[in-house]
Amino acid sequence: MEIIITQWALDSYLNLRHSNVFDAQYYWGTLRPDVMLLKNHPGDPKFQNDKFWGPAKTRSALVPNGFKMKWRQVGNGKVQLRLPVLLLSGDAYLCEAYVKSSEKVDRRKMAKFDGHAQLIRQGNFIERGRLT
Repeated sequence: MEIIITQWALDSYLNLRHSNVFDAQYYWGTLRPDVMLLKNHPGDPKFQNDKFWGPAKTRSALVPNGFKMKWRQVGNGKVQLRLPVLLLSGDAYLCEAYVKSSEKVDRRKMAKFDGHAQLIRQGNFIERGRLT
């Protein structure tokens, strides 16, 4: 499985790093290795843990082939970090990561992810790289 970095993922990564949500050590020691597990999805047991991986839901429905990776107690602010992922045609598309500060924020970001997923299915997105 290829792990594709969208413009939304890159922008959110840069914003989160600039805001000091997490540091380089946490990125290289936790986030990056966890994201790299997508190469063998669903082979790793972490994908069976609903505290790490779960379906992406809007207020009214599931996002088709949409999931979110979850991390808790991230950084000095001890926030909850989420990364929406679209699994499509054997590839994983990373979308806009965010800090889940409330259920309202989570619902809003999932609605936005639903729109991003539709754009990816249509081929209307910018690819910024692939993780290898």
